[in-house]
Amino acid sequence: MSLSILHANSNTLMSSGLNTILLKGGGINSIENSKNEAELFDKIKSKQYDLLIIDPLVDGYFSVDTVKRLKSDFPRLKVLIISETYSSEKVFQILENGIEGFLTRQCDIDEITHSIFAIAKGEKFYCNKVLDIILNKQFSPEEDNCEPTALSERESEIAGLIAKGLTNKEIGEQLHLSHHTVHTHRKNIFKKLSIKSVSELTLYAMNVGLISS
Repeated sequence: MSLSILHANSNTLMSSGLNTILLKGGGINSIENSKNEAELFDKIKSKQYDLLIIDPLVDGYFSVDTVKRLKSDFPRLKVLIISETYSSEKVFQILENGIEGFLTRQCDIDEITHSIFAIAKGEKFYCNKVLDIILNKQFSPEEDNCEPTALSERESEIAGLIAKGLTNKEIGEQLHLSHHTVHTHRKNIFKKLSIKSVSELTLYAMNVGLISS
């Protein structure tokens, strides 16, 4: 896999640092940068990128409205958020635009790299701190635990159907899967998201855009 990435970040030092680290690992063909919204949209209009990395909470440069416009004008563009926020309101405002991934700045480079390739393959990817906010769980901003959680494209599809109230049998018939396969996916989904009920899964599915509210 050879990826072309656009990194929207007004901080030159942060952009250069992430670019240098990502290009060392292989599998990423190029990384370009945009320092403001006007430059960002100019580049997206002139070239196709596999992934956009952006912090939409940088006053004067990028905003939640930037993400909303991106997903409206370029719905096929995959977006990874790397930001620092403990506001559930801000997280939900970002997620409702159908972004593919959300990490905090506390996530390490391995998690960032993992998220990039997972999203490129069609997976949804969120770190556990973002999932805690989605599922209304409490956490301390000083917590070190920021383990990633990635649902495969198939798991995301099944999670959405479970959240809509379909049984394992109904899901199997719709997706042409055996009851056993659906049951296994269901267990894996609940384990990955650290949830115990369909109501929690429904909340997750609504907030990440798998089903409409």
